[in-house]
Amino acid sequence: MADYTEPQFWPVLKQLAQNIDGMDYYQILNLAQDATPADIKGSYYGQSRSLHPDKFYHLDDGSLKDAVHKIYKRVTEAYNVLRDDRKRKVYTANINGPSRATKLRFDEATQEQAKEQEKQEKEVTTNPKAKPLYLKAVQQMNAGNWEGAFKDLQTAVMFDGGNEKLKALKDEVDKRRKEKK
Repeated sequence: MADYTEPQFWPVLKQLAQNIDGMDYYQILNLAQDATPADIKGSYYGQSRSLHPDKFYHLDDGSLKDAVHKIYKRVTEAYNVLRDDRKRKVYTANINGPSRATKLRFDEATQEQAKEQEKQEKEVTTNPKAKPLYLKAVQQMNAGNWEGAFKDLQTAVMFDGGNEKLKALKDEVDKRRKEKK
């Protein structure tokens, strides 16, 4: 593994710090979206050892120290989101959706979205035919695809017609879908 404290790597680190806000967590950890938990952990620990700010404490270049701190913070943030299955699921749906650029960071709103999704998944339907459609609709909603979410919920209601929560959600999505038009 490269010793990033060597001067030949400093321009690369400074450039990475400038570009890191435009990268998603998979890019930061150099992983594919289907990476295993072991892949995520391995990538994080490798980068964590190489880029820990304490390795750079003896250097005089303040801008390099700031760059390394920013990179290390984002690497840690990426690991904390991707290692949690619930957060990872919401995050991946968000970055694959139409508003990718605004969803590159997992923030408090996204955290609440993940909690709400988990709550909805547990409460809305237990019908074995409706549930997969409902879960797909939730992903569509998280991605801002109201048309797709509406179609999935419409079909789910056909399988679980007596479910008032499912019907109410379908109506809410229909309202948002019409607002987008």
